[in-house]
Amino acid sequence: MASATSKVLELVGAFLLGGGVVAVGYELVTGGADGEATPQATEASAVASSDQARSEPGSIYAGAPSEDEPASAQDADAPEASPTDDAADADRPPYLVPDEAGSYTAYPAIFEEPPELDAEAEAEYPRHGLVTSLAAIVRERADLESPILGILRSGTRVRVDEERTFGGGCSEGWNKIYPKGWMCRKAGLKVGDSPPTDGIIAVPQPKIDQPLPYEYWRVKDEMTPFFHRLPSFGEQDKADAAGRDWYAKHKREPMPTDRSARPEEVPAVVKEYMNSGYYVTKAGEEIKSERRFLRTTLGSYARKYQLKPKESPTFQGRVLARGADDLPLYFIRRELAFKKREGELSDVLIDTDEFPERLTTHPFVRSVQMGPKAYYEDEEGRLMRAYAVGKAYKLKRPPGVKADEHWVHVDLSEQTLVAYEGDVPVFATMVSTGKEPGMTPVGVHRVQIKHIATPMRDQPEEDEAYSIDDVPWTQYFAGSIALHGAFWHAGFGQVRSHGCVNLSPADARWLFGFTEPKVPTGWHAIAPLERGERGSPVVVTE
Repeated sequence: MASATSKVLELVGAFLLGGGVVAVGYELVTGGADGEATPQATEASAVASSDQARSEPGSIYAGAPSEDEPASAQDADAPEASPTDDAADADRPPYLVPDEAGSYTAYPAIFEEPPELDAEAEAEYPRHGLVTSLAAIVRERADLESPILGILRSGTRVRVDEERTFGGGCSEGWNKIYPKGWMCRKAGLKVGDSPPTDGIIAVPQPKIDQPLPYEYWRVKDEMTPFFHRLPSFGEQDKADAAGRDWYAKHKREPMPTDRSARPEEVPAVVKEYMNSGYYVTKAGEEIKSERRFLRTTLGSYARKYQLKPKESPTFQGRVLARGADDLPLYFIRRELAFKKREGELSDVLIDTDEFPERLTTHPFVRSVQMGPKAYYEDEEGRLMRAYAVGKAYKLKRPPGVKADEHWVHVDLSEQTLVAYEGDVPVFATMVSTGKEPGMTPVGVHRVQIKHIATPMRDQPEEDEAYSIDDVPWTQYFAGSIALHGAFWHAGFGQVRSHGCVNLSPADARWLFGFTEPKVPTGWHAIAPLERGERGSPVVVTE
């Protein structure tokens, strides 16, 4: 029998799924009291790190090869396939063909190829379903305790089986959906002999070939009221007055959303208050009594003048067209002036008036140690402090990662990420990870669940990012820690998160399509749990 909590969460919707930073969490993998990744999420618990390890990446991982692949696959001296000439472009997928700046011009596909709805499938799934709630969970079996396969958002259409299956904690019964999984009707599934035309919530479809899947707006004012429906003038004025009173006493402390726990002066039409720096996603606009309101994807309303549109950072990482031959790659992390030697044999350095642009790459050729300070030097003798440079380098594929897998390596010291196809590095970029040691866990993890977008709330204030309705291209890999797009800052190359790996929205979109598993067509999230399926490895080193 499903617990009462499971039933409530099923109705709330799994767009709140993902980890400890979510306002109403839904724990995917049972973890410890501190929210650490469980053994299911972590295949290796210790990864050594040192300057020597970076120069000799094959020495980072110790131990025998994994049981599921031969020892020869771990041989550091084995020949490596690496594209070497422009003619190879014709054989590469579009997302691995670089432009003149060395970046990508296409994204890997998000959705898997849908299986053909043949006569046999038509007979097994003769009816039509429509998701009418903001989000609904797809489970492996007709049971609220069954593993989660994925999430569908409002407006998604599916084919379902003929008869409802009762039990498993769902009072209104279950339907099996094509091509896999089960949905509880009470979670928001409307079923008919023909495609249902009513019950659709006006929610935009995500833009899957753009850096941002939705249109994001920043809240400008403290204690901005968000309403369940369009308010009257009187309700609006009461909401504003109650918000001002709360802020005078509590400042930015969130007001409870439970009506019984908040001040009596707050009118019932108020869903919640949001502070300056919170972000919402736009689903539409409406006008009432000459007042223009923005409607969010979560179904609430706010006056448009209290919101401001937010554009995406434009930074993009680099495609490694020649594989390992394009590494190491040096990103400029800080805008410092180059230095040069005072004389040909001098170790006295003087500043130049040349400042390389941050987040660009520079062709350094050697590392130089001068006293306690480390530098990188180019062919022309220009030097840059090492802490101002992020080095993307080749890492040996660790035990447990198969030769045909897509995987990523995040280096916390360098603030870089490199994506691999087996042993071949194909992409490199800058990231922002946890600002305190241990926030981003070192080890070999795997993607646990992928969301096109998911809310993150109730985390400690992080510059402008405190509450975000739809964090784009999110891939949880260690409990509440995820790879995801960050549109609220452009500080890539600097530590600044509370554990997640922040990427530019474009890079996060590229990586979302690159990793496994693919998302079933029309789904909004997928958890790689069915029949032993595993998500792509995420390797984190210091």
